[in-house]
Amino acid sequence: MNRVVFGVNLGSRLSGNTVVCIFNFGKIHFMQVDKDVDADAFLLKAVRHFKPQHIFMDAPMSLPGKYRGLEKCDNYHFRKADIELKAMSPMFLGGLTARAMELKESIEALEIPIFETCPRKMASLMGLQDLGYKTGKAALSACRSSLKSRMNPAILMDCSEISTWHHLDALLATLSALNLVSGQEKIFGDKEEGCIYI
Repeated sequence: MNRVVFGVNLGSRLSGNTVVCIFNFGKIHFMQVDKDVDADAFLLKAVRHFKPQHIFMDAPMSLPGKYRGLEKCDNYHFRKADIELKAMSPMFLGGLTARAMELKESIEALEIPIFETCPRKMASLMGLQDLGYKTGKAALSACRSSLKSRMNPAILMDCSEISTWHHLDALLATLSALNLVSGQEKIFGDKEEGCIYI
């Protein structure tokens, strides 16, 4: 598969919890932003360097349609996609939502498509909840092994790189991005208000 795609687990700006999973011509590797380094600046620099075909990021990139006067949107807290996926409100996430919206604008200005995703939903679809998704180190090992066994064997990945749940969520975002590449994506929500792609 001759393309580059990013899956991004967006953490707090200086927390060191932002991880970028890069699918690069059949290989998967990870970049974790160091603590006290500006994650948004790091991500934009990586985007300019790798020039991915598209990016999947796990953060809300739009507000409920009520705030934009969209017809049939009367919910101040949730978008249709959030309700369908039982996701957190973009309003509750506040600063993270604002950062994601700003990043989306900057990335689209580079003519690179960026999509919102939900690793928790992908984890559920892949049966990771039954393995203890996001519960502890043993569960992390079980989840990454399960994902590796279900991936296309032609994709090269070193499982030891998946050292945190942030890494695993970035990988899940990348797998959602690869669903789009192969035309197998699932889309939740309303296009005008904001969709979540799995």
